[in-house]
Amino acid sequence: MPNSLDQPSLFQLENPDPFNTALNLPPTGELSGEIGRMTDNESCNSWTESSVNSPTVSVKRLGVTGKAQGEYQRGCGALKGKRWAEAEDHLRRAVDLYPDYAAAWVLLGQALISERKSEDARKACDKAKEIDPGYVASYLCLAEFAANESDWPGVAKASAAALDLDPIGNPYALYYAADAGLHQRQLSQAEMHAQAAVKLDTWHHIPEVHMLLAEIYEEAGNVVGEATQLKEFLKYAANSKDAPLAKSMLTLVETTPAKPSPPGSTQSPK
Repeated sequence: MPNSLDQPSLFQLENPDPFNTALNLPPTGELSGEIGRMTDNESCNSWTESSVNSPTVSVKRLGVTGKAQGEYQRGCGALKGKRWAEAEDHLRRAVDLYPDYAAAWVLLGQALISERKSEDARKACDKAKEIDPGYVASYLCLAEFAANESDWPGVAKASAAALDLDPIGNPYALYYAADAGLHQRQLSQAEMHAQAAVKLDTWHHIPEVHMLLAEIYEEAGNVVGEATQLKEFLKYAANSKDAPLAKSMLTLVETTPAKPSPPGSTQSPK
């Protein structure tokens, strides 16, 4: 695993010019442009498209070759088109061309998850984390994989690692933490994380968080909160695959008399 000398924080270098020269990096004034181009090139999966970027940038991420980026972009297009095998092919070429391409390993993990190649998907996510321990998306990749496997302790561990890296700006990590909390019967903690995710997700990229909150309030016996969150979900995801279920849940909630909430339960929709 790389140490701190291998993975300098380019945002945090106070006097980076001699360091940059030694590493053959651009001068300080050009770093922001390089970082901007890099994050634009990495923008494909749901996390990076929503500007969920790691708080630091490693030298390895800045060193991706043009040919590898080209394969990454082709893989991204195939993934968005749900052409999973084609996406896998391009992304494997990307990591063959640049083995330390953490973003490509993460995207490869997503393609493999969609192909139901579970063990290979886990290895791809782990590889991204091994290459760049400060890359938030690798932990989100692992959290998604664990959630698909109903491995809730695994979801909690991966989301906690992502939150350690970016505790205040990462709605996806908060979403996964809330999901783990719900399934581990930690309802107050789950609600706290889910509500924090809602506040951060101002563009409503994660409408599922409202569905998650509805489930949290259902478990807590909070009928008003459940109905409110189901309506919010349907407002932003009316055509999603979960919309019929949300509509059925809302109908049931609105036609069922409220029951007394158990002591200490989560009560108030935010």
